[in-house]
This record gives sequence, structure tokens and C-alpha cells, in this order.
Amino acid sequence: MSRSSEAQNPCIDAAIIGGGIAGAWLYHLLTRRGYNVILLEAETLGAGQTLASQGMIHGGLKYALTGTITRASEAIASMPSRWRTCLEQADADVDLASLDVVADTYYMFARNSAYGKLTSFFASRALRGRIERIKDVQSLPEFAGFDGVVYALRDFVIDPEDLLGKLVAINPDRVFQLRAGPENVRRLADGQYQLDLLDQQLNARYLISCAGNGSSELLTQLQIPNIAVQQRPLKQVIVRPAAHQVKLFAHCITGVTSSEPRLTITSHASSNGLIWYLGGLLASEGVHLSDEEQCARAAAELTTCVPWLDWRGASYEALSVNRAEPRQTSGSRPDEAYAAKQDNFIQCFPTKLTLAPDLGDRVLALLEPPRSSTAWQSNHPRAAVGQAPW
Repeated sequence: MSRSSEAQNPCIDAAIIGGGIAGAWLYHLLTRRGYNVILLEAETLGAGQTLASQGMIHGGLKYALTGTITRASEAIASMPSRWRTCLEQADADVDLASLDVVADTYYMFARNSAYGKLTSFFASRALRGRIERIKDVQSLPEFAGFDGVVYALRDFVIDPEDLLGKLVAINPDRVFQLRAGPENVRRLADGQYQLDLLDQQLNARYLISCAGNGSSELLTQLQIPNIAVQQRPLKQVIVRPAAHQVKLFAHCITGVTSSEPRLTITSHASSNGLIWYLGGLLASEGVHLSDEEQCARAAAELTTCVPWLDWRGASYEALSVNRAEPRQTSGSRPDEAYAAKQDNFIQCFPTKLTLAPDLGDRVLALLEPPRSSTAWQSNHPRAAVGQAPW
């Protein structure tokens, strides 16, 4: 295409590549801030990591199980209140007023003899307002029969599928299904990016990559230097109880010896009934196990950690999840959201679902004010929200 015809293409402020939590959050945020943006997703929205998440909006205390405040626990401490503002105030930058909260409280529990020095740590002034010991454990139906200690956190759980739908509903006609490749995304001589839909060519001032596991390929394709990606795999477990229908949203820290909960448990509805979704140390340590070995370990952990419920007849399914993040020198988990700008290209990683508001702050700080009010239409296929793996 000639330079003159490129200049005649409608020009938008930004094109966002990738429709997980990062892309959908930024699409909503930038649209509300007056930016003319589109969102491009190769498959279905959330199909990579977002719909495989547990939906936890947490304040980082699960990263402080060594009994000390850490950078990771503090970097995320304000996020639950940021999310609650979005849930409660329709004039917030991101409007989630109609989003269902699956569980409004998250718990942390262990047998009485298995807390050690964490007892005094959780009671410290530094954690006041972030964690509260439950005095009457038996008043909680999900812990009926449990002999131990339970704490309530200010964390909560949302439905990622519902979240994605709410975020893109702000303008569903600009959410397209398109796999970004050299045939349809290219950098122009003036630093803008040309995007080829089936029936429309657009020029975008900024290209914002939220492509997750596709980020490395896009960085290579567009020859973007100095940004590197790492992957941290997990092997989560989906459990279908047969003998009970109890929902639980909690971290088990019985006998914990690391900065990560032994089990992180959420409960979800599926077409085949209730499922429990297990993460935590089980998922991070189980990546080198076969699916059968991981399921057997999960069954043993539930019998040990949640013995007051009946696990006879339960079925187990391992689910591998590959998290993409900015590369760290140690290969460890990043503490904060990430946004890096090179010319008019911005690479983003939320790191955790919880950190989406932090990512939004970082991207806004990299952008010039919106410029484009160009009206245009396209019949290119829209991207739909995907389904949770269970």
C-alpha cells in the first residue's frame, strides 16, 4: 500500500492485542477516558490465562506466610479496595457495578497446632484491618466440624467470565476476533501501526500488547527490543465432590513452611454441578508431576487439609496453566504489574488478576491524551467471551 493510501485510513488512538483481563480492563478504562480504541483477540476473550484463574481479588497476605511483610504482599495490599470502588461507584474509571461477587469474604485456616509464629503475626498492628480471627468457627457452615483456627480476609472472589463480559460491554462493536500476525499488523514509517480487518484498514497511534503467551511472538514479529518474557507454569486441579455440596473459599496453611498457602481453594458452578478448584503450593510444586500423580496428590491433600468433609467418590482433573510475565533475573514471580513503552508500542503484563487497576495506572501514564474522534464501521467478526475450563 502506498503512503498516501495509508494516510487515508481511519486513525484511532490505540489497538489492544489480547482479550484477557489486561486487554479487556484497558479497553474499558481507555474507552471511558475518551480514547478511540479497538480490542483484537485471536480466540475467545479470556481463553489463555484469565478464565483459568480462580477469580481472587486479594490483598497479598498469602505472600506473607513466612511471618514478615514482603514487597509482594505490600505491592498488592490496596487492590481489594480499588476493586470495591469499581464495584460500588458507577463513576469509577472502570464500572463494575453490576458484576456478581461469587464470595465476599475469603478465609485462611489451619489446625490449632499448625500456626506457629503466624498467630502473633496475624494479630500484629501492621495487619490491623486486613485480617480478623473468627471467634466462633462453627458459626460458619463451610467450617462445621473443623477443629482449628480460621481468619477472615478482606479479599473476595469474582467470576472471570462475567468480569470479561462486563468490561467489553462498554463498546462490543470494537472487540474483534483477529490473530495478530505480519499479514495484518505492521508498523508504518511514521511510527503508527496499520491493522487489516476483513473489510477495513485502520491506523493506530499506539499498539498495546496484552497478548500473554503470544507476547514473545509479537515482540519478535515487530522487532521490539529490550523486552523479555518468562513463563511460570502451574498445574491446578479441578475436583468434583460426590458426597457433599459445600462451597469453600479459603487458603489452607496447615503446616505451611513457605510463603505460599498449601492449598488455595475456590468453588464454582459448572454444567455438571459444583467443582472445587485447587491452587497454591499444590499447583506450583505439581508442574513436574503427571496428571495422574497430581490428582492423587490433590486427593491426599484434601483428605489431610479438609478432613471434616467427605471426599469419597470425588473425581479429579489436572489443568495445566502457563503464565506469561516480564522476565525476572531470578525467574521468580514479579511483584507488580508491568507496562513498558518503546516508541508507540506498549507491552503489558498484569502479573495477577488482582493487579489490573495497577496496570491501568501504568498504561495511562505512558499515553498522550486521546486525539481521535474518527467514526468508522466494520463487519469483521466480533470476539466472544470464552468459558471457564470446567
